[in-house]
Amino acid sequence: MSGSTPADLVFVDADGHLLEPASAMVPFAPEGFEDRVWRITPDADGNEILTIDDMEPMDTAVMALAGTAGVDEERRRKMHAGSFRYSDLPAHCWDAAARLEVLDTDNIAHSVLHATMLLGFQSLRTHEFVAAQSRTFNDWLSDLCSQGQGRLHGVANLPQRDPVAAAAEIRRVADLPGIVGVQLRPNPAVEGYHFNHEMYDPVWEACSETGLPLGFHPLLAADVPGAVRGLRLNRLGTSEIPVQEQEDFGSDNIYFAQAVGNPADMMNTIMFLTAGGVLQRYPDLRTVFLESNGGWIVTLLERLDHHARVYEWDVPWLKGAMPSEFFRRQCWISFDADESTLAFTARNEIVGADRIVWASDFPHPDAKYPGTTVELAETIAELDPADQYRIAGGNAAELYGIDLGRG
Repeated sequence: MSGSTPADLVFVDADGHLLEPASAMVPFAPEGFEDRVWRITPDADGNEILTIDDMEPMDTAVMALAGTAGVDEERRRKMHAGSFRYSDLPAHCWDAAARLEVLDTDNIAHSVLHATMLLGFQSLRTHEFVAAQSRTFNDWLSDLCSQGQGRLHGVANLPQRDPVAAAAEIRRVADLPGIVGVQLRPNPAVEGYHFNHEMYDPVWEACSETGLPLGFHPLLAADVPGAVRGLRLNRLGTSEIPVQEQEDFGSDNIYFAQAVGNPADMMNTIMFLTAGGVLQRYPDLRTVFLESNGGWIVTLLERLDHHARVYEWDVPWLKGAMPSEFFRRQCWISFDADESTLAFTARNEIVGADRIVWASDFPHPDAKYPGTTVELAETIAELDPADQYRIAGGNAAELYGIDLGRG
């Protein structure tokens, strides 16, 4: 392991990713779905083609961009332009042993792993299929984490558009080895029904009963309601290189769709969970907000508190309680390792060091590799040692129930 990070810090990456493998998930498919779940096969010309349920077959070459952490800019552009085979990506994208080697390079003790492409594909699929695909991924993920020497931990996918089916999957995965949490996109299942609507109550109940934390993880796609679709960020025609324009998944750019879409959707979700009464009604529900930066969280909570005082008639259920109180009680937010506002947020009483986790986003193109933990150590160096320890790994371990004595 690298010796360039403080010896007394234990690093836990709260948001790493796996790329979905070509065919390794198929054996985990429920009966009858073996020929419908995610699989990548060569066509007659040798091009790798993704098929998933009734979706139009997709050339996978442009998806290779998702595994480009650590490559130079020239190669990254070529990969995004479709001149690199998806299956030729490094094994650490979908192999446990190879991922452990990556963790060692950056002195990371534990990594919490999320899906990549399967964060999307929610629309135009039947509820039945989305539930089956979620189950397939989750069982494969559990199996992979079981090979991770206690250092790899999985966050299960949920069928986004069917809260009842999502609740059933939460209860099912609670007993799977290696699964430490579940995730949703910070997007409503149905246009106009925000997260404080009763239709989502089965999800909150299932997480509360099982104790599994719920992560909200964004995606720049327009397959479900949210900022990308609502602000029309997915069809701008600005990119110089090919992008995935699949109707129910892709956007024609990354910059605008992700730069604005991620934090806008997350702010909306935080508002309806804290000010909308969800966390008030479900005090055992624990939530974490991922991959949207964190520097805005203090000002957002200050604004929500201020409005709760001035316009209290719009939130009568709060009865004087402040949204920030529910955030402090039940929420965490992730920062990138180099965010300049991390230390400020840790010292601010409205959030605090105990509400912060960090994330690498590895192996995605914006991941700092190698060197992310060195970068984080520098960013938090001005904080008290106890707060440094919490941010480096203690908070994530508490949130996900990870034993820091292992790994």
